[in-house]
Amino acid sequence: MSNKPQTNWKLIIRWIGTLLSVLLMVYLIITAGIDEIIHSLGKLSFGTILAVTGLIFLSRIATFARWHVLLQIDKIQVNWRDSLRLTFAGLFAANFLPSTIGGDVVRLAGAIRIGVGGSLAAASLIVDRLVGMAGMACALPFAITPFSALMNINKSSIHGVSQTFGFVMSSKVFWRKIKEVFSKIMQALAYWYRHPKYLILAFLFTFIHMICIFLIIQILVIEMGESISFWKLVGLWSLTYFISLMPISINGIGLQEVSITSVFQLFGGLTHATSLSIALICRALWIIGSLPGAFFVSSILSGDTYTELSKNKNVDS
Repeated sequence: MSNKPQTNWKLIIRWIGTLLSVLLMVYLIITAGIDEIIHSLGKLSFGTILAVTGLIFLSRIATFARWHVLLQIDKIQVNWRDSLRLTFAGLFAANFLPSTIGGDVVRLAGAIRIGVGGSLAAASLIVDRLVGMAGMACALPFAITPFSALMNINKSSIHGVSQTFGFVMSSKVFWRKIKEVFSKIMQALAYWYRHPKYLILAFLFTFIHMICIFLIIQILVIEMGESISFWKLVGLWSLTYFISLMPISINGIGLQEVSITSVFQLFGGLTHATSLSIALICRALWIIGSLPGAFFVSSILSGDTYTELSKNKNVDS
């Protein structure tokens, strides 16, 4: 009896979502006007470009440090050069190989190859994601004021949203999913119950990463001749972050740009051209920040690891 290949509906949905998001982004570019966008980008000085590029690499170093400290509870102490290479290789894979392999898959495979236990490697990636989300959740309350101010314009829409929310909250399927997710989170965190200092350090590094991103947006807004409250910017960016996490687009391509453009225009008061220019610059910065991973992928595939060398050296001595 032949086994028929199963349809991967999640991947299909993500491809469709990515296509629709990209088409919507193209529409936004057309409506904003190419000339307006070029004019906004032309306001950036060379010093500004250097500053935001430096901040994106500092952000990436902070994300490397966040994951690195989470790996240090195992008896095999992971060398920082290994975790640095794996972090950038994961970023590179996420940006350039989104259809076949994810950044977390690269990091997981690489971590196992350098001697980290499979369960710890997987748990560290889950907790790394959770720490990043928790950090952004701390910034989300700053979006309440501009969001509620706009929503108060149409109270009927709020009533409809509250009815939908009430229906979802009363669903048994919803609570079962919540229970499953919570169970997985608690299992992942089990490794760090006795080593809370590593979690604290991970939160410290994620806040450094967040500050870098917020400064990038603030610098771009000012250079384009507009203004926005820093704390409003913090809240609105966290809102776009969570929107981009919706599993309807591969690596948030298109979805992130559309959400940044819409949120900062509607709630932040920025012009269409400025909001869209910031979204496009951010995508370019994410790509630039992941380029060092191209130099690390080959060495990871070849199996060269500093952790193994250090371990062998300790055994010989």
